[in-house]
Amino acid sequence: MVCFRQSLALAALSLTHAAFALPALTDLSSRAQSSTQLCGDYANIILSNTPWIVYNMLYNADQIDGTQCTNYDGVTASVNGTKEVLWSSVTNIDYVESTNNVPKGYSFVGLTQNLETKLSAIESIPAAYSWMRTNTTDFKGNICFDFMTNDIKGDSTSSSSHELMLWLQYEGGQLPIGWTNGPAATVYNLFGASWTLYEDVNTDTGITVSTLMPTKQFEGSFSGDLKDWLLAMANLGRFTESTYVNVGNAGTEFFYGNAVMNATLGLQIDLA
Repeated sequence: MVCFRQSLALAALSLTHAAFALPALTDLSSRAQSSTQLCGDYANIILSNTPWIVYNMLYNADQIDGTQCTNYDGVTASVNGTKEVLWSSVTNIDYVESTNNVPKGYSFVGLTQNLETKLSAIESIPAAYSWMRTNTTDFKGNICFDFMTNDIKGDSTSSSSHELMLWLQYEGGQLPIGWTNGPAATVYNLFGASWTLYEDVNTDTGITVSTLMPTKQFEGSFSGDLKDWLLAMANLGRFTESTYVNVGNAGTEFFYGNAVMNATLGLQIDLA
């Protein structure tokens, strides 16, 4: 299922089970960037002097019985000196039979720099994602990366866009778009794992969604160059290296449950 444009239009980040257009961003970057709780339907904070925005995207807020907040906790440095963002996702959504299979939203850190760039012009996309989720009830959701490409620069909303998801961990029975079609391909030796590809068109958006699911889930940490993922998809013929990388982010999807996910993320696009 599912997980900004350089101008920060961030137009319509397309999740695989929902269609929506983002309203104007609430740019909180002018305030002192102390820890911030984001609980509004599209609450966000653009982090100054970083390549990130932290976003609480509740695209199915009208179907939430409970609350969901995304918290910005600060920026730190990794052992090798690169910046990382500390953030958390706090989900308190009641299980409701009629909506238990409906994703309520996406809590994430998105890129704001070096997007709308051809894949061939990207040197690397280093990523380091660590997380710990504590559940006090049954929880349904995932941990993922979500990127969007298109042969048209900046286009992330038309049916010519391609949504790429890399699921790291998932629970509660969440399934990707295309699951009923069966596997479309297998990718070997990517980030030390084998992956099964599922894909189909999101009927809400008309956008093709390609989701890689690991044969063995990642347990709390991931690191790697995400350009290798995009190149693997190009090698499968889903697009060419002349496509534009228009959207990139990392986050967690949620359906229901009481859970707290604390995370640290380093993610950036380095140009050739």
